[in-house]
Amino acid sequence: MGRDLAGRPAASAYAPTRRAMRVLPMGVGLVLVGLGFGFLGLRLRRPGAR
Repeated sequence: MGRDLAGRPAASAYAPTRRAMRVLPMGVGLVLVGLGFGFLGLRLRRPGAR
């Protein structure tokens, strides 16, 4: 690996970082998809309501 301008070893794309983003569980995604389908279903069921 090379070095950056300050003389430190260059960071690799595969090197672990200190900050890790927490990913939401799959259940949260399924709930959001279900709510979206429910919202669309209600909007399509009542076309005159605005």
